[in-house]
Amino acid sequence: MRIVISSGHGLHVRGASGYIDEVDEARRVVDRVAEVLNGAGVTTIVFHDNTSTSQSENLDTIVNFHNRQTRDLDVSVHFNSNGSDAHGTEVLWTSDAGHTLAVDVSDVISIAGHFANRGAKERNDLAFLNNTEETAILIETCFVGNKGDVDNYKVHFNEICNAIAESISGETITGIPPTQPDWPDRPDRPSWRPPENIPVSERPELSEGDEGPHVVDLQTMLPGFGASNIDGDFGPYTDEEVRNYQQSRGLDVDGIVGQQTWTALYENKPPILPPPPPPHALSMRDQEAIIAIANASAISNYHWDDRGVAPTGYTQGMALAFAQTYKKWKAGHPAAIKMAKARKDSDKDALNIYRDEFNILGMENEEDGVDTLRHLYALMLGHGMRESSGRHCEGRDMSADNVQSDTAEAGLFQTSYNAHASSDPEFDDLMEEYADPRNEATCYYNAFAEDVECHDGEWDCYGSGAGYEFQKLCKDCPPIAVETAALTLRNLANHYGPIIRRETELKADADNLFLAVQKYIDEHEPEVA
Repeated sequence: MRIVISSGHGLHVRGASGYIDEVDEARRVVDRVAEVLNGAGVTTIVFHDNTSTSQSENLDTIVNFHNRQTRDLDVSVHFNSNGSDAHGTEVLWTSDAGHTLAVDVSDVISIAGHFANRGAKERNDLAFLNNTEETAILIETCFVGNKGDVDNYKVHFNEICNAIAESISGETITGIPPTQPDWPDRPDRPSWRPPENIPVSERPELSEGDEGPHVVDLQTMLPGFGASNIDGDFGPYTDEEVRNYQQSRGLDVDGIVGQQTWTALYENKPPILPPPPPPHALSMRDQEAIIAIANASAISNYHWDDRGVAPTGYTQGMALAFAQTYKKWKAGHPAAIKMAKARKDSDKDALNIYRDEFNILGMENEEDGVDTLRHLYALMLGHGMRESSGRHCEGRDMSADNVQSDTAEAGLFQTSYNAHASSDPEFDDLMEEYADPRNEATCYYNAFAEDVECHDGEWDCYGSGAGYEFQKLCKDCPPIAVETAALTLRNLANHYGPIIRRETELKADADNLFLAVQKYIDEHEPEVA
């Protein structure tokens, strides 16, 4: 039997973080399971993604690696996240063969780790399960934000890994490599020496370019540092892992391993628990699913008039933005409620200007609600292509002289801050919301930026004060550009030339995309963070 097992997410595309870090621990579980299997004669190939910089690239890279191998089984290891109350282990599947295996693996992990058994769950919206060509399962080991789960994981790490190895191979494995020390004295390397054998005061300062046994110790002690990467050479990968560690522990992030960092490693300093995500933010799992919906949609390949096919980032970013606004609408967010109001008999309401086009497509907007909100986003999808060709970083219209802070256009929809008075106070309230650093998780910048090339001059912002901040926010956090444009389209549609000239295309496939996202959110309400 041949097994390919990979860790979820990647070095540059991080997953969940809580009492432990998902990427670090998934790599640790994968390495240990493979060590057990290979030691027992079960050929097991390991993969960790150290190169991807976006979610879609990460998913493609992992799936492509699996599909290039000759194997009988594909396994992906993740850790779950959904606040501090959710707990337990579960295994996801999409094929009948995967279902049978998922039931067994979930059972044995729950027993070995003393976890609640959430069981085998069918998921038809995950790229890994849908696109790998052999029987596949995705393991959600436990919840990173639940202290009970994490404590059990630390204590029973080896039993969990051994249980996974036996259940996925279908064999009783003998000759299991020696049990590793319990957490936190866990560096899973035969050559590892307890840190106290060398006083911390005798550790030298290390940085990129250094090499030798102290670097080996450093690499061994860094949580999640891949066994295959331990080489005693403090190169770029080690530098990045050091910086990630320093940031996760609240240390000075400089890549220099001095007494502060050494001491934290010796004391097994726990990671800082990040603040909870904003109430309307999408979980990583939901982001991946919605991006997959967007990239599979018919509208993603549509050739927009005079603009061509949209950048990948635009379609998937707009899908995420709609999902977020829809969640806000369901929660009674004032701005989202205003966007979803029934059509107004006004030449300042884009839904009224485009009334005939909507009616031809059977997309009436005569009632408040999600249908009207969705139809607005369908119009916006074409509108953004007309205004910016779907580029989040689009600067002002260089043929115009509007360089004052209030009139300089910016972002996907070329909105300028002087539109704010038509949507008072919701427009400015959205600015305050998205400018709050605690809401960074609602920006989805990497998703919007995929396949988009930005030039230095496009990042320039003009003037000062609120107008300047609005320009900058539109480029740095695209959903603010989306939601303020939605308000402006409902209250000051003549702000946009393409709307007045009826140049914006309205397509039924755009509505179909957002309807698919709406259904996903409705069906996975417990999964959103």
